[in-house]
Amino acid sequence: MLPDSSVRLNKYISESGICSRREADRYIEQGNVFINGKRATIGDQVMPGDVVKVNGRLIEPREAEDLVFIALNKPGRDCQYHGRQRTR
Repeated sequence: MLPDSSVRLNKYISESGICSRREADRYIEQGNVFINGKRATIGDQVMPGDVVKVNGRLIEPREAEDLVFIALNKPGRDCQYHGRQRTR
């Protein structure tokens, strides 16, 4: 997060790696999320320096250095199937 920028709360929580944005919205709706000690609502913004807690646990966004990107070049003829294989 940039020094003078804000980010939506659900994005901030999901970027911490604990859940998806939709799951973050559920935590917020259930009243389990607090910003600076106040119960958060859907659409709240998080500013740098804000203290965010989910279920009493301090949430901090991951640093860019912690992220790893993997690029994979898979030839079109390689088949990927994760379902149950059929037998004939």
